Amino acid sequence: MYKFSNFISRQYYDKPLSIAIVGAGPAGLYTAKHLYKDVHNINVHIYDKDECPTGLIRYGMAPDHQRIKKVADDLLKIQEFDSCKFFGGVEIVILLINNLKGQDITIENLKDYYSAIFFAYGAQKEKNINIPQNHKNIYSSMQLVNWYNSHPNYYDMKIDLSNVRNICIIGNGNVAIDIARTLGQDIQNLLNTDISDQALEIIKKRSIKNIIIVGRRGLVQSQFTLKELRELGKIQNFKIYLYKPELIASLNDSSVLESKDQGKYYGNDTRANRRKLEFMSEFNIVEDQQTLQRIMDSSTDDINIIFRYLLSPIEFNQEGVLFQGNDLIGEPFKQTVIPNDQIQLIKSDMIVTSIGYQSEMIDSNLIWDTQQQILKNSDGCLVKNDEQIDIGLYSCGWLKTGPKGVIDQTFLSSIGSIINFTNHLEFQQITPKPDPFIQIKRDLNNIKHYDWNSWSQINAYELQKGKEKNKIRDKICDKNVFKQF
Repeated sequence: MYKFSNFISRQYYDKPLSIAIVGAGPAGLYTAKHLYKDVHNINVHIYDKDECPTGLIRYGMAPDHQRIKKVADDLLKIQEFDSCKFFGGVEIVILLINNLKGQDITIENLKDYYSAIFFAYGAQKEKNINIPQNHKNIYSSMQLVNWYNSHPNYYDMKIDLSNVRNICIIGNGNVAIDIARTLGQDIQNLLNTDISDQALEIIKKRSIKNIIIVGRRGLVQSQFTLKELRELGKIQNFKIYLYKPELIASLNDSSVLESKDQGKYYGNDTRANRRKLEFMSEFNIVEDQQTLQRIMDSSTDDINIIFRYLLSPIEFNQEGVLFQGNDLIGEPFKQTVIPNDQIQLIKSDMIVTSIGYQSEMIDSNLIWDTQQQILKNSDGCLVKNDEQIDIGLYSCGWLKTGPKGVIDQTFLSSIGSIINFTNHLEFQQITPKPDPFIQIKRDLNNIKHYDWNSWSQINAYELQKGKEKNKIRDKICDKNVFKQF
């Protein structure tokens, strides 16, 4: 925990600090929580374009992950501090590089009002697959996840699963596993969750038989965690398959070294890979294409989850996804793929792209790392054109590191940013500024926005509606309903 050094003058210590946090997701709320632990005499204002706080916890986690979602209860305790304010439904800025003004409050406003700004608005855009796409039923993982999680911008998407037998998911991270589990598991497992009523009714009418999860590299390089894999294995109506030819081809010498439990190899932990490999070895192994096709054509009530590897999509056509085969090459933990001469079609009634999220630049005056698609930073301190640290400006969570890992890693990535801020504070490099709350309220006078009181009413309303339906929560979907609070 940060503690003020003895040489900080009492006069400086007693002056108020006002902090803005852009983004009320896990990283932003966690940052606020620790600022209140580490610094005295502060005002913290949290902004988010969504009406409600918690971001990814509310709209990004699978409906059956209620235990994990409970972390929000701890994060939201910050509203108990009188000097902590929430401004929901507030757009900070729209890309100035397109000569568009900020919708509500600009970053220049924030710089004038606050001693420091923490950017924590996450990764709200999905990476694109730049290939020909001539299929009538293509969705991104972001669309589907927001759809079944009741996001106001997605809840009423026109999705029909009644004639969908085969779903092909491009990408094999945790989100891909979440989607497969949510769309395919026994409906009884979803009834008491906070899944949207609209999505639940559509899923009830599904005709899904096969969910094919495809990765461009090998099994060892799969991006999902062992925890997600175990959850998938517990679903009683799932039968999980691996395709033997791809499995063998992917377990080259480098992949074997990546999964040998020898402590650490090339600076990477191999134990997790070994455990994941051991767990997946218990799945059903399909010997050849003929057997695989027979499994997919079967008429049993089970849903087949089929992991495919070493395949890169080259076209979405009317029949499904056309794939180019790959070969793994390179040193352990640095392996990449090169295309081979194998081309194959996986017939699909629905295609889901799940190749990762990325952040968006919201102000062209901030330096953007075009390679990583994050705000350019040095351990959370934003940098200027001359590579010098821009004291008073910080990034947290995925906006700092890129979309990596689970929620605990998001929390950890924010700690370095907070420590750097408190170090700058210790050396009196942060300018004390009074609480700008009154000025902010004036700026937002004509804009509908939501504060902690609004959130308390929304929360109570959703919990009560959920109780009436025997659900954990019945989330508001319609923006017009939000406006009642």
